[in-house]
Amino acid sequence: MSIEFAAIDFETTGYERGEKNDPWQLGLALVDSLGAVTETREWFFKSSVRPKAETFMNQWEEFFPLLFGRRLVAHNISTERTLLTRIAPLTKWGPWVDTLKIAKLKYPRLKSYALCDLCALFGVRPDLPGRTWHDALYDAVACAQLAIKLKAV
Repeated sequence: MSIEFAAIDFETTGYERGEKNDPWQLGLALVDSLGAVTETREWFFKSSVRPKAETFMNQWEEFFPLLFGRRLVAHNISTERTLLTRIAPLTKWGPWVDTLKIAKLKYPRLKSYALCDLCALFGVRPDLPGRTWHDALYDAVACAQLAIKLKAV
């Protein structure tokens, strides 16, 4: 038996040319207690990558209720936790589950713990035509499926 959770992934601008590391895409996969992905959502945010998108704060009311009060799963949670804490520093997010840490604990001798490599190893392949790695929605669904395979939640 598993626990309901939300797998999330942010894509960011990175720290290129001294700029701030801003989110430009958020992917979300909601998973029910039976271990099925029941809903997927994504948001694009105004940034140097997407200058015509809505701002992060203008979309806050859409994604906040889907994240707050849920178990949050991500692969290497540092980016996701940092971005959510930066935008809402007084909000208690999580509890958090990191599929990277779970994989390292369960399988300490693997050559790679990259999300794409772990998914290949465990036969996880999100069915999202036209999308691939480093797309926030694709990575969120992959992370959700990996968490289920790892029995991380």
